[in-house]
Amino acid sequence: MLRILFLLLLTGYGVGVIAQKTKISGDSLTQTLDKYFMSANQAYKLNGCVLVAQKGNILLNKAYGYANIKSQLYNDTLTRFPILSITKSFTSTTILKLQEEGKLSVNDKLSKYFPDYQYGKKITIENLLTHSSGISNFTDIVGEEDSAIINHPIPKARILEAFMTKPLDFEPGSRYSYNNSGYFLLGIIIEKVTGQSYQQIVRKYIFTPLGMSHSGFDFNNLPQNTKAQGYSIFDTFQQKPYKYYDSTYAYSAGSIYSTGGDLYKFAKAIASNMILTPNSWRNAFKPRLNQYGYGWNIGNLFGRDYVSHDGGYPGFMSSFVYFPKEDITIIILNNFGNYGQNVWATGMGVASILFNLPFDFWQPRTEQKVDEATLKQYVGLYKINKKTGLRITYNNGQLHMKGAGNSQAPELPLLPESKHQFFLRDFNTTATFIKDGDSFKLIIHEHGNDSEWKIEK
Repeated sequence: MLRILFLLLLTGYGVGVIAQKTKISGDSLTQTLDKYFMSANQAYKLNGCVLVAQKGNILLNKAYGYANIKSQLYNDTLTRFPILSITKSFTSTTILKLQEEGKLSVNDKLSKYFPDYQYGKKITIENLLTHSSGISNFTDIVGEEDSAIINHPIPKARILEAFMTKPLDFEPGSRYSYNNSGYFLLGIIIEKVTGQSYQQIVRKYIFTPLGMSHSGFDFNNLPQNTKAQGYSIFDTFQQKPYKYYDSTYAYSAGSIYSTGGDLYKFAKAIASNMILTPNSWRNAFKPRLNQYGYGWNIGNLFGRDYVSHDGGYPGFMSSFVYFPKEDITIIILNNFGNYGQNVWATGMGVASILFNLPFDFWQPRTEQKVDEATLKQYVGLYKINKKTGLRITYNNGQLHMKGAGNSQAPELPLLPESKHQFFLRDFNTTATFIKDGDSFKLIIHEHGNDSEWKIEK
């Protein structure tokens, strides 16, 4: 069973382990979860609200840290957070509801709704839902650097102009490329077939029936004491507020705000086949290209199937994970973050606890300075078996780690805690170099497990 999560990311292989801790005993599940999230908060890996539920019972619904440091306002369970791209799951659910009502089909061509679009006959609604349309991604064209545009109400025509005049990036249906433009178009299609605004229809089909009374769209204009301030930098030394985009910019691709409690109502709707028929939910969760369904990521962790969606933008991170067979929901809403960051490792630590698997509490980490000669002695290829390796390199005064033979693997910086021990910024992972004869071996510790990697001589 794969237990080293970041090593899967790096190598693409499961690896064996040589030691493991047992689950902490003596605490109730709720107490253990609370201790875990408190440790994440103290290590600056969580600041926000979490909800964890199992088989219809809420195990933990609690807030941690500040909603607004300047005003000394703490997060609570009713603090509103942008859910960012989790909005896509609501948009796709609305599309499938309209399909059930015979108002559209996922097989419809875009030419039916945008007759003047030159590629309309090539692209279907399903292509939009599955990020396989080939349309240029508008957030790559009009982004945060255009703050004069995105931080104020913006006409839909301005966004459409940014990408609908561009050539396709690839042939529709031929590959996956995460795309906000497709979900922006889905919102307009919803409005065209219903004669109502996207916001009205999502409220009608989802928010109102489920009693999601703390959810909405115009986050920036909420009262200050009801919402979280986002921080692009949030650590011991600095907390940097970040101005959030206007809801008209992200629209049906990322404009919804909510609470953990409201999102759990959505999870319960999934569990009980509410809103949609069982067949529609099955279609939503059927993996297509890149294991993405209709507005959902489809995956497997520790041998358990899950559906999920994450969101991220400077100032906020969000995660919604649902394990259907186990009826487990994990919701994390966080009011700090930046590009390249996510709350994946924190959420998967929760999964370890719920599945009674080894795990580690988070520890505060402090980066130290280590001389170049010491760092360079660790450079090399470390292997755990014949096919699985980690390459340690030195560049610009820092060690980096990358899965050997996996071109898609990210190169992750190793941050020194001491001359021998290093950590990864976004994973609960420790890498320790130990003298082994005339060379070194590498011990990776993560989620209660150790794995030993020996340098290839």
